[in-house]
Amino acid sequence: METGVMSVGGLDVVGGVFTVPRLGVPTAMLRLALAPNEVPRFSAGDAVPVVLELDDVQSRWTMTCVRIGRDIGAWRAAVVGGAGRTARALEPKYYQEATAALVFSDACREAGETPQVGDGLDVQLVRWTRPRMACWEALEALRRWLGPRYAWRVLPSGELWMGLEQPKAYPRENDLDWSEDDPATARVEFRLTPDLLPGHLLSGSLVEEVRHVLGPRPRTEVVLGPWSG
Repeated sequence: METGVMSVGGLDVVGGVFTVPRLGVPTAMLRLALAPNEVPRFSAGDAVPVVLELDDVQSRWTMTCVRIGRDIGAWRAAVVGGAGRTARALEPKYYQEATAALVFSDACREAGETPQVGDGLDVQLVRWTRPRMACWEALEALRRWLGPRYAWRVLPSGELWMGLEQPKAYPRENDLDWSEDDPATARVEFRLTPDLLPGHLLSGSLVEEVRHVLGPRPRTEVVLGPWSG
């Protein structure tokens, strides 16, 4: 593997998978470039910068380490996007004549995440009841009520975003090698592409999930879905 393709908390990654969904929270299971007798610079619960880079193309993520330890002679870490608190249970809450933006922002802040309100959340809810549930469940319930054009996900900045999906064409699409895959299929694979994100359009299809695979053959696997803008 090429040195420096991915780092977490300033440490190189020698293997693992970094998954970024269009709906939800990015997760990464990584093997670190540390000798068994070395100690990582971060612990579970710490905020860590994650950098993915190849050929001067880079993406930087604000993530949180949720688990780290030695396994089969190697240091391994699990990191998630944002503050890593979307699984936290929220207390029941009742709203009357509230905007979707307020319902969304409350859920994020009560869980300990930072909200970023997107377009289309000025919709007025006459009544909205949030039972006791995990933050991510509350966000998904709101998204489903708003409709299929809406999405929520953790951004590279670590903020939790919800709003109308307004995809734009991936700006470097002409640089991608489609030779081994048909862009009309649901799954395609490219050489590692750090800046490809869910919500981009590729050949007119919506990027639903991006999966960066680190190891002897670094690559980016992409799940595509239909889009009629």
